[in-house]
Parts: sequence; structure tokens; C-alpha cells
Amino acid sequence: MMLARRTMLGLMAGALLLPLLPIQAWAQGLDDARDQGYLGERPDGLLGQVDPAAPAWALALMERINTERKLKYTELAAANGTSVQAVQVVAGEKIIANLKSGNWFMDASGRWMQK
Repeated sequence: MMLARRTMLGLMAGALLLPLLPIQAWAQGLDDARDQGYLGERPDGLLGQVDPAAPAWALALMERINTERKLKYTELAAANGTSVQAVQVVAGEKIIANLKSGNWFMDASGRWMQK
């Protein structure tokens, strides 16, 4: 039962990320923000500020993307009868697993780590 639910959540998280990809300007901006170490991925499927001196454009991008992600996580949770938190955890795992080398992510204890 737990494995089936985890598989279902994995599929939902994968589907969740697809709507975020076509927005080329955001994607390029997010790549730049990650590559420069301004932003990183958190285990809850949201972006976080890695560099305290991150520029305003990176912080605005983070807010915009997090708002969109939260909306999608909420929609997926409602459509699949699960909690938003469960969707976020699976999405966070998937996003972090797909980060390229050198990008930052937050580990379970809240520390920023470089992949």
C-alpha cells in the first residue's frame, strides 16, 4: 500500500512539473539563479534563498515560482485525495534528484548542500 501510494505521488509530482517547464523565461532565469548559487531547492518542493545577498530579480523569481508550485501542489492533492504535504515531499525528492551538479539543495536537517 505504501509503495503504491509513493508510486502514485511520484507520477503526480512528475506531472506537476510539466506545466512549469514551457515558461522559457522562468526556466532560463531559474537556471541562472541556481547556477549562480542564489537559489536552491528545498525538500518541500519549493525554492529557497541560498545566498543572503541574492539580487532582487532572483528573489522575485523565487516568489513567483513558489506561488505557482504551491497552486499546483494544492490542485494535485485535491485531485488525488492526498495531502498537499505528501505531494510536496515527493515533488521535492524528484526536483532535487534531477538537479545538475553544482546546484544547491536543502537537506532534511535544513542545511544547504551542493550537489
